[in-house]
Amino acid sequence: MNKRSSNGFTIIELVVTMAFMGIVIVAISELYTGVRQANRTANNYTIAIQVAQQLVEKYRNTPYSNIAAGTTDVTSSALAPYPSLLSPRSATTTVTVIDAAGLKQLDVAVSYKDRAGTKDVRLSTLISYKGVNR
Repeated sequence: MNKRSSNGFTIIELVVTMAFMGIVIVAISELYTGVRQANRTANNYTIAIQVAQQLVEKYRNTPYSNIAAGTTDVTSSALAPYPSLLSPRSATTTVTVIDAAGLKQLDVAVSYKDRAGTKDVRLSTLISYKGVNR
């Protein structure tokens, strides 16, 4: 009986293994790229939400009589520390008098460009004369 030696791999086994490993490596790298992009998008959205919340808190901590009605562009001061929010980007606050006796509405809008398009974050709150910030 003729016994074959099984000390090594055949060339076909090596080619099949290398092709399989190539496919696996390409799939993993594509997955990594997709996860990085999703992470970047979520991070930019989180930054925009935080900027909007900071603007709301700024107005809620301002005395009622110092809050003037109208629209204010706060792009340069609010978004300057965040270069990851791509241009064109903007941040505006709009104060509307709801009741002359002491109720104003604050609308905050943050807009920025993402790789998938333009994204908008909008927050709204009411500020009363009879509140903490009298």
